[in-house]
Amino acid sequence: MKRNIQSLYIILLSSLLFTGCSSDFLDVEPTTALTNDQLWSSSTAATAFLDKVYNNEMPGVAYGTGQPGGCMPTVFNWWWGGTGGWVANTDYLNYGNGNGTDEAVPVGRLTDKFLLGQATYDWLENYDSPGISNSWAVKVYSDIRTVNQMLDNIDKATFDETSKNNIKGQALFWRAWCYNKLVKDVGGVPLILTAQAVEADLTKLQVPRNKTSECVAQILKDLDQAISLLPDTWSGANLGRIDKGAAMAFKGRVLLFFASPLFNGLGGVASWQKAYDANLAAVNFLNSKGKGLYPDYNKIWSDEGNNEGIMVRRFNTPDATYPAPGFAPLRYSADDWGVDSPSLELLDAFPMKDGSKWNPATMSYATLFKNRDDRFYATVYYNGAPIQFTPKMATNKEYFWTYIDDIIGTEPTTGAVLASANNNGVTPSWTYGEGIGVTSCFLRLKAVDRSASDVEHSGLDWPEIRYAEVLMNFGEAANEMGMTNDALDVLYKIRQRAGITNTNGKYGITASSQSEIRVAYQNERFVEFAFEGRRWDDLRRWKLFGNLRSQSRRHGLLVVRKSSVPKPAVAPMDDINTVWNRFDYIKTDGDRGNLVIPDQYYIYGLPYAFLQRNPSLRQNNNWGGDFNPLQ
Repeated sequence: MKRNIQSLYIILLSSLLFTGCSSDFLDVEPTTALTNDQLWSSSTAATAFLDKVYNNEMPGVAYGTGQPGGCMPTVFNWWWGGTGGWVANTDYLNYGNGNGTDEAVPVGRLTDKFLLGQATYDWLENYDSPGISNSWAVKVYSDIRTVNQMLDNIDKATFDETSKNNIKGQALFWRAWCYNKLVKDVGGVPLILTAQAVEADLTKLQVPRNKTSECVAQILKDLDQAISLLPDTWSGANLGRIDKGAAMAFKGRVLLFFASPLFNGLGGVASWQKAYDANLAAVNFLNSKGKGLYPDYNKIWSDEGNNEGIMVRRFNTPDATYPAPGFAPLRYSADDWGVDSPSLELLDAFPMKDGSKWNPATMSYATLFKNRDDRFYATVYYNGAPIQFTPKMATNKEYFWTYIDDIIGTEPTTGAVLASANNNGVTPSWTYGEGIGVTSCFLRLKAVDRSASDVEHSGLDWPEIRYAEVLMNFGEAANEMGMTNDALDVLYKIRQRAGITNTNGKYGITASSQSEIRVAYQNERFVEFAFEGRRWDDLRRWKLFGNLRSQSRRHGLLVVRKSSVPKPAVAPMDDINTVWNRFDYIKTDGDRGNLVIPDQYYIYGLPYAFLQRNPSLRQNNNWGGDFNPLQ
């Protein structure tokens, strides 16, 4: 399955001033360069040229170096750099995407400056999270250049028409993907649709920004053309390539985003009607190809190749793996922990088994883990959960207990709780010698490779687009079109798959009006797609930063041994259902300051270096310029 993919024409477009790492055909091993004649006379060579874009752009990369997606700084860099974690608009989707949203609480209360309202567009230039950086934008435009080279030459290639169409369809999809990546964050960007010639005089390459509406119209045009050219499915070594269903699903996502209140349809370019039509077409096509909701939510990630995956980045052990130490219990990690530690807000959001809401005002956190829907148990690792993170835990005959033996104080700078080190063989040391402090006694379980021999070599595939998302995109658009029954029917299907009992035929859904159903979708997406990289853009497109501000701070939940219970409080294989009352449960502030993120941050500004290097660019008006990103 592995192919050697030569890296041709590594020429960064000097005027772009914006723009890894994988598996199977995504593994990149440079070879000697090919001539133009060789490239366009061989479908294999031309496909390999395009695979460079797959390698860079297919989401799901993880932290580390030398492995798929090995472009992410070490976790300690973002701790001590003061950013407090990565947010969800990066490509690092299976490692730490929740730390910058309300899905998770950062270790040691090291809150991102963005959420604290302390960011400037100059600051955004220096940090990859949560805004844009030089390296990020240059890479995207470099991939656009690669695609443009493909599209400039593919019709002149001498190989067969079917291969030409397949390659052209994939290239058009990736150009749309790259431009969407830029435009959804900053608004309109320079639309460059042919590979620019190399110029000694860089002023000849300085291109002004197109309107946001013009960019989105081009994205949709590329996707429509891609859909007409792509095959229905791929097989064999080509599994994982973009097919017609993936392009249709992505078109639905794009239209939903730009139809939403943030961009408000861009004057009809991305209306709710268009979002509805695109997502309905995607659902119908995917249904015809056997796609659907996988019956067991917990196994969507472990049962690879299941029918819920629409756009999937493939990994395999031992050839193409990624490191993910921060999810594992500390004793099994590689000096890393607390990545995507679920916030109390997320824990509260999961429905009960009967579909009713968890109510912290009337229910006890001591039994938080009881009678929740299936998604809770697939997403959250709680104190004493009967799950074994790694084969080593099975060998050691233990579950993992996240409780704290004793609280000994707070960290002076951040105010995070410091706990005593535990060496009893059951609980970890939360202080770890750095005095960072603990903000949560819960871990992320979703998409953790529990079969991996060590945390440096995880091999689970990453489903970037699931059927559930396409279905919910359709249902949300249907609600905005006034199609209440269609919208509710989707929510019922999602909750039925989550194992919620069918109370009165509504699975606990009480919403009936358009506005109530809108909120129901926002809440359902929060739990359905937790830690899948959807939350940040959902908060942005619905203009819900006020929800973050109203929380004041995200919160954690500490599980602490009762002083009356002798150490150790439990044995390694105790049943939490019988020992839950040996612990106290304490709500804590998870941030070092209030979340005062302003509405200004819904759309990012262009870093000063971009503006300085290309005088044709104009700054967004929400960052002091005169470019309107909402048109």
